[in-house]
Amino acid sequence: MNLLDANFCTSLHLPATAGEMTQAWHAFEQFASRHLRKQGLTPAQFSVLSALAAATTLSCKALSEQTGITKGSLTGIIDRLELNGLAHRVTSQEDRRSHLVNLTDEGRATFERVAEKHFAHLQQAFEGVDRDELASIEAGFRRFRQLINQASR
Repeated sequence: MNLLDANFCTSLHLPATAGEMTQAWHAFEQFASRHLRKQGLTPAQFSVLSALAAATTLSCKALSEQTGITKGSLTGIIDRLELNGLAHRVTSQEDRRSHLVNLTDEGRATFERVAEKHFAHLQQAFEGVDRDELASIEAGFRRFRQLINQASR
């Protein structure tokens, strides 16, 4: 039985919308992930590079919070980025148990190159969608997120 099947969701009294949202997320994630991998990055690596590009230097804790990647997984991702010369990790002067991470010049150049191509790739998914429809989809996602956040309290 496919847990993403709208009929299964309905049989559990879940709104079919949750099933559709899940299927949409998986389709989007696959579309985006394939492209990032062709660019030589995993989605998690791209997420870390993106957070670092916006903030310059972040602690591992802040990176984990911003990307949603657990600290355990983040260690391996940062190790790989360092190995590839894209990021640099240093011990925090304020808390020697903590590390700060920043992009190298090569890491910033890689992020900018990949991000430009990646966002152009993502734009393809929205060709033929007019502004009103896109605004409606965005509003629906926003409302769905609000409902989930309210239920999580």
